[in-house]
Amino acid sequence: MDLSNYIKRQARALPVFLLVDVSGSMSGSKIGTVNVAIKEMLSTFRGIENPKGIIKLSIITFGNGKVNILKPLLEITEADAYTLNADGDTPMGMGLDAVREQINDKNVVSSRDYTPTIVLISDGLPTDFPEYHQGMSTQDVIGSWENMRNLLSEESRASKSVRLAMGIGDDADEGILKAFINNGEIPVVHANDNATISNFFKWVTMSVSTRSVSTDPGKADTSDIKYCFDADSLKF
Repeated sequence: MDLSNYIKRQARALPVFLLVDVSGSMSGSKIGTVNVAIKEMLSTFRGIENPKGIIKLSIITFGNGKVNILKPLLEITEADAYTLNADGDTPMGMGLDAVREQINDKNVVSSRDYTPTIVLISDGLPTDFPEYHQGMSTQDVIGSWENMRNLLSEESRASKSVRLAMGIGDDADEGILKAFINNGEIPVVHANDNATISNFFKWVTMSVSTRSVSTDPGKADTSDIKYCFDADSLKF
């Protein structure tokens, strides 16, 4: 008898990477709202029943001159609870490198896994991209910034990911975030208040949750973003 016929095939993972700016300008109510939103996201993901794609979540932060893989890409458990603190500069390039390395590592994201989602949340400009200036085109950003170019290169598995981004605050510059998304059909969400920050996390949570129980978790549909936010909050 071939016992392999009775071995349950391991469920395919639906990887989600939160790449969060924890620089000093995110301190106060901004990071407080992000903390509450992450807590609610974790609770919702834990409550999903009978998923077709098992959600695995990673939380990567960048700030104060370093990157911290706060949560490696794993399933969500009751023990998962995180409080982010904000301080220092904005080494976003280091954060892009970290998420690219995670996705390119087949021991982290296997070839069987569904298309990963990367969610970038930031309220400022990267301090490790001194050449950037307001008004640079998406292609100029990609061409001039090695960290972004490496993330989006054809050799990078991360280039095939679903990439979403939120810019927080009146002074947030969407140029970097648009280059990160690199898809004219998906806007940057600009949050000028805590309610929009919270709504963005709720939308991402809903989108991933819907994918996880769909018949095709590998297909991501972000078209409803246009109906979930005020037009002024969407930057194409």
